[in-house]
Amino acid sequence: MNTPIYPIVAICVATYKRPELLINCLNAIMQLDRSDKHETIVIVVDNDKNGTARRVVEQIKDTSKYNLFYAVEKSRGLASARNRLIKEAIKHKAEFIGFIDDDEFPHPKWLTSHLATIQEYNIDIVTGPVISTFETKPMNNIKIKAKHPTGYIPRNIAANNVMFKKDLVAKSEIIFNTDFNFIGGEDFDFFDRATKKGFSKIWNADAIVYETIPEERRTKKYLFFRHFTGAINNVVYYKAKKNVLLAWPHFLIKASGKFLGAFIDLILFIFTFDKYKLEKSIVKFASTFGYLCGLLNIIVERYR
Repeated sequence: MNTPIYPIVAICVATYKRPELLINCLNAIMQLDRSDKHETIVIVVDNDKNGTARRVVEQIKDTSKYNLFYAVEKSRGLASARNRLIKEAIKHKAEFIGFIDDDEFPHPKWLTSHLATIQEYNIDIVTGPVISTFETKPMNNIKIKAKHPTGYIPRNIAANNVMFKKDLVAKSEIIFNTDFNFIGGEDFDFFDRATKKGFSKIWNADAIVYETIPEERRTKKYLFFRHFTGAINNVVYYKAKKNVLLAWPHFLIKASGKFLGAFIDLILFIFTFDKYKLEKSIVKFASTFGYLCGLLNIIVERYR
């Protein structure tokens, strides 16, 4: 009797010098519910040329219920690592490719939920919610209120929780743009170009991924830096997608609104001592300066 051949789904993880978080991510992936209609493999691409994640992968591999593959991508950068993941997935004949970040861990139903949504809606790209947490274990019994219902068409798609058909890259030859290697936004750009080529996308509220927030990211300094660099990235992405001249009036208006809002929130904090108002003020000030820096081509390579 011949063993049935099922389509392969590749769960892809890019990593760079974060062994503890990678262990947590891979352990959670190994706890995913199995799909009875697909063969699942896991691919880890290490963006450290010294291969520091190899030991972690070998450790997990001994007890893995899924085939686990490891590769080193010596060219540094987010886009370079993601392109290598796609290359490895195609090499292993994957029909579906899922991305999750190494500082995240999926809900047990993440895999089966994404695959079911792709089949039900006959869709090319499916994305879902990323829930920030200080924990390292899924909070499966807690009801999560997703920002969109399943079936919603999202404006942008990030690569930290996504699954897509191989045709996206096999037929269209779309790759991640290495110009975004160290500033981020390579995923928005990638999926935007895919959408323009006619590939469909959808939101799946039930395919939940948790993002672990480490101690160093819980400071006001990091809050400012994150939104400052994010605003710069928004300007760079807008210029690449639309027009450099149009970026000036667009982001000057946004910067003015953010600055006014930041000032109001700061005044409210002074009178109320509401920490939430202070955080809102920091975020808006950060975005204001980020927009201006982006317009002036002052680029901060956050991921270098």
